[in-house]
Amino acid sequence: MRFKSQIVTVVVIAAAAALAPSAVGSPAGDLKSVVRDYSSDEKITACRFTRGQLESVRTQISEDVETYAKGIRGAIAREVKRWRDGGCKRKGAAANKLRIVTVKATGGPDKESVTIKNTGKKTVSLSGLALRDAADHTLKFRSIKLKAGRKLTVITGCRKGVKGAVRRGTRYYACRTAEVWDDAGDTIDLLGKGGGLLAQKKY
Repeated sequence: MRFKSQIVTVVVIAAAAALAPSAVGSPAGDLKSVVRDYSSDEKITACRFTRGQLESVRTQISEDVETYAKGIRGAIAREVKRWRDGGCKRKGAAANKLRIVTVKATGGPDKESVTIKNTGKKTVSLSGLALRDAADHTLKFRSIKLKAGRKLTVITGCRKGVKGAVRRGTRYYACRTAEVWDDAGDTIDLLGKGGGLLAQKKY
């Protein structure tokens, strides 16, 4: 499966290059992201992509992509139906009140950050949630709560003198040694415990 996934990635990158000079945060970038997600287990993560993204990707599926990602058209159709039937609305879910409000992508892991805001009226647990970019780099949260109306800035790097992820006030240090967010532009997803899309921001 790993070898198959690598082949799919190569095919999609080639297709994306033909579609747009910059794939990140674009229809071509969505194509790469959807096919990469599908190729890992031949499923599309429920509600991770918006209906608009899925419908755009469906129009971009070439014979090459379909050859190496058999069944992807059907998987996209099922996800579009999920959206159409209201399966991704998450009515009443406190976590659905979370928003990605700002992104700072330059300056290395100690400088780059993503700020999340709880726009709801109840405290939300971030435990099990994750931030993920178009290339599937992921930052997962530990047992953290975010009060109503408050913001949390997620810094990719480590807090000085601390080894491991830690929260200090309004900042959460993921403690990664490498940059995650693309300086030239990216798509950032906030994923729920089951992988569903809670919020998204392109820059």
